[in-house]
Amino acid sequence: MSKEQDKIFFRNYSIVIGILALMIIIFLIAARSIGISEEHMNMSAEHTTNVEKATQPVGQVQIKGQEQTQAAAAPAEKTAATGGSEKTGDVGKQVFNGLCVSCHGAGLPGVPQFGNKKEWAPRIAKGKSTLYKHALHGFSSGGPLAMPPKGGNPALSDAQVKAAVDYMVANSQ
Repeated sequence: MSKEQDKIFFRNYSIVIGILALMIIIFLIAARSIGISEEHMNMSAEHTTNVEKATQPVGQVQIKGQEQTQAAAAPAEKTAATGGSEKTGDVGKQVFNGLCVSCHGAGLPGVPQFGNKKEWAPRIAKGKSTLYKHALHGFSSGGPLAMPPKGGNPALSDAQVKAAVDYMVANSQ
């Protein structure tokens, strides 16, 4: 009886191994026929450009004493190429829309919202130098949220941060 049970076991084991091997072969064939290689993809130049733009880094770490990299130098070169014609309001609006709006436009408690004259009035009364100081170096009023230095983006220049403050103040008076 033992030899008969062994034969049944090995037969069943062989069947299971055979079915698994067959399934693996079927999956490999299906994956190969479904998969698309890059040479078969018809990617347009516009699509490639859009992907490159969407995957650009949003910031860089600058270490004191090291040279400025090309990517970080690009905005400065753009301004120099246009003869420095970018207006402070334009820069402030760009910085606000790119970073500041995430807190000052999101309705967070204790954060003065863009355009809200009541929330901005006591802050504006303290003077722009105080607003600049808080924006550049950070500020905590003891509430649940604190203003991080440079809005949490150390790659911003002091002039960019001040332009953003000017933009918010001008639109909140």
